[in-house]
Amino acid sequence: MNRAFIEASRSPIATEKVSRQKADALFELAVRIGLLADQSRSSETALAKAATSERRKSLKTGLDLVVAGADAEAIDRAFAASAPRPEADPGAALEWMLCRAGMRGIAADEHYSVVMRRMTAFLGPSYFEKAEAWLLERAKRRRARPESLVVPGELPDVIRILAMDKRNLERVLRTSGRDIAAAALAGCPEESMDLVRPLYGRIGAAALEDEAARLRSRLSGDEIVQAQTAFLEVLRNLEERGELSLGSEEELSADPAFISAITKATLGVDAAVIKSAFRLVDGALISAAMQGMEPEAHDHILAALSKKEIKRILNAIDDTDPMPRRAVQGAGRILAEKLFEAAAAVKAPKALLERLASVRDWENRY
Repeated sequence: MNRAFIEASRSPIATEKVSRQKADALFELAVRIGLLADQSRSSETALAKAATSERRKSLKTGLDLVVAGADAEAIDRAFAASAPRPEADPGAALEWMLCRAGMRGIAADEHYSVVMRRMTAFLGPSYFEKAEAWLLERAKRRRARPESLVVPGELPDVIRILAMDKRNLERVLRTSGRDIAAAALAGCPEESMDLVRPLYGRIGAAALEDEAARLRSRLSGDEIVQAQTAFLEVLRNLEERGELSLGSEEELSADPAFISAITKATLGVDAAVIKSAFRLVDGALISAAMQGMEPEAHDHILAALSKKEIKRILNAIDDTDPMPRRAVQGAGRILAEKLFEAAAAVKAPKALLERLASVRDWENRY
């Protein structure tokens, strides 16, 4: 169960005493505040405009305070001073709690997904799940990625190594905390975010990527370097305590000679042979093998396949983490064997068969 829901469930307000109509209205209020939380991070005037036109007393009070520069603690004190009496209408009490949570989140500059979860947790499990669905839909409609700002340093390589074991990468990210992780990733290429994203789920990943993009435009290069240094310090501390053990960048990269050989062999195979060979090959094996090929070989393979097969391969690629050299080359050798069998069946040129056989027998020859 999400922490926000656990905390909200301790509230003395009984949600079952609130009518369905009132609960629905409060959910729509939470959506409005969630959208304001999102808009306020990109527009300095969004909250002021909303405060000017707002008629709901509890929300207007909070908006006026945030616009005036109040921090989360000041918001909390102000709402505490106006807390409803114990005998107050349950719907009014829930509205007060929801607005208090939302305004605190906005004042603390929290991502709108966090704010939304905090607010809807007060409405009970069904509305909390409804909020998750709303957040998922917004995550699907996220705007295109901004351009990357790559700060020189070792962090992208370290993330690639950590991603060899998801548990290592997740441990460092969780220990660092979202703020440091987002600031550190703000100076990394898209590949780094692609490796991190699966650990957070769609909503969490969208929030992290939004935060990194925002910090990329707000932080100086030195500040991003400081965040990356802090991230690496967390990693070193975990390693010193024996809580994770890293491989090396060498172990993560395929042999350049092997990459050249399998790429050249694959480019020589025609579309009919690729279709025949790939038909019964597991998507995960193909994805692993493609980690050891040049991009031109990827294009050649995908151009030969149907839309259904392309989707299967791309889904497998999305689900496959960077793999160590031995695993990549092992998958490449198996794929070369399948291509060899399909090419031999149609009496392909001898030179092509020899290239495929060379890749298939790589460890025996090199």
